[in-house]
Amino acid sequence: MNRLSMIKQCVRDKKSYLLPQIDYRIKMNQNENPYDLPSEIKVKITDVIKGRPWNRYPELRSMNLREKFARLLALPAENVLVGNGSNEILLAVMMTLLEPGKRMVTISPTFSLYAHYGEILGAGVTVLPLQENFQFPVQELISFSQNPDVVLTVLCSPNNPTGNSIDSEDLIEIVKEAAGFVLVDEAYFDFCEQDFSSLLKKFPNLILTRTFSKARAFSFGRFGYGLAAKELVHEIYKVLLPYNLNGFSELAASLLMENSQLLQPAVAAMIEQRKRLSAELKKIPGIETFPTEANFILVKCGFDSRRMVDKLIDRGILVRDVSFYPGLRDHLRISVGTPEENKILLQNILAIADSEYSANGKGREPEK
Repeated sequence: MNRLSMIKQCVRDKKSYLLPQIDYRIKMNQNENPYDLPSEIKVKITDVIKGRPWNRYPELRSMNLREKFARLLALPAENVLVGNGSNEILLAVMMTLLEPGKRMVTISPTFSLYAHYGEILGAGVTVLPLQENFQFPVQELISFSQNPDVVLTVLCSPNNPTGNSIDSEDLIEIVKEAAGFVLVDEAYFDFCEQDFSSLLKKFPNLILTRTFSKARAFSFGRFGYGLAAKELVHEIYKVLLPYNLNGFSELAASLLMENSQLLQPAVAAMIEQRKRLSAELKKIPGIETFPTEANFILVKCGFDSRRMVDKLIDRGILVRDVSFYPGLRDHLRISVGTPEENKILLQNILAIADSEYSANGKGREPEK
């Protein structure tokens, strides 16, 4: 008997989420914060953890931490849920709402795991392409989300990998018209001027997910949180495993909140470097960039982006090839680095672009 045949066909048909482990000197492929946590915070975290008994479970539902978020956001703690990265929250929401016979709507290109999870859970998944200049297809989203069998609409703002945000008025219209719930993945909200948390009191069908893996420089700890109506949070916690958040991440997240002022200089530096990096990339022949409100830049090459990615790897620089996304042929995504990292990246992209055009007999194009 081939027991592997017992695995759900929809799982066997899927590709694994893989990211090859490659030696590097500069890492700009996962939208991480290029600045590590300040030593002052690390010392505080380790001191607190050393003082806790490791043979005891953490809080069952992390209520103390949820209450801290509640005070910060002026929401009841019952509106907050926490987990190992915002992906765990996203999956729990989907497990709570989706099943065969139900449908969800999302966009493309966007974070690929939205549709991936939905299909594995047996739901029908409608994927709406972004419009010209990667604008959100607002009217189509409204139209599809009004269907009573569409229980979940999933958006990312700022969107990964395009970097643009949905207008708040457009989001309000979608949420108002939706028959089901609307989830907005706000993984990159720290880098833009939008914060949709004020809408939660008015719209009980709105769900927000956030992470400490980007602006908060805590990718290693895998912490995320969600905000939603207390009735929905109550149901989602039935899906989440008991003690889903480990004690280390719980204590660290609490201290990161208390010391958030120490993280702001790094966020401000990334926003400034985002402007400078984008401006310098535009000067390189054959390179086109797009407006972004995240900590990454979407770039279109004037040649096969896979060659650009491979040649950068040969030079010890990691960026993300996104050419497999619909509508993103010859595109790559670059996380904003430190000034020195950005300088080295620019030097190498310029050299690679020059060699590509020379090899093709095109010569160097005039600067834009």
